[in-house]
Amino acid sequence: MKTTPHPSSPALGGIAFHWLWHAHTLKALQQRLRHERNEQLHAAAVASQSHATDQSAAAADEAEREVLFSALSVEGNALAEVESALERIRNGRYGICEETGRPISPERLRAVPWTRFTREAAARHERPRR
Repeated sequence: MKTTPHPSSPALGGIAFHWLWHAHTLKALQQRLRHERNEQLHAAAVASQSHATDQSAAAADEAEREVLFSALSVEGNALAEVESALERIRNGRYGICEETGRPISPERLRAVPWTRFTREAAARHERPRR
């Protein structure tokens, strides 16, 4: 099924009017995720400079670093999804399922504005493979 991109206005930065709420929501989330990532990078840098003298303190420091790096990975993935959604808004592909080419419901886009898939396609991706 061929879809056509939604018209956009140069006055709105190339963003279609009906996607403005989504663009603003995603931009705010992008800023928050970047801020959290920067704070965690700083915390990881401080933790890596630890000079623990006993083994238990060194092990605790290492565990803390692992937790910080794991959180960075999760946030990095979330940030990539948000930035991808913003790019889809700019190029007129936002709201179109990447798997089926069908429109994503407005309710789903409000609930998960960075989604790339319809609810049905997302369920197929989340199912464990055998």
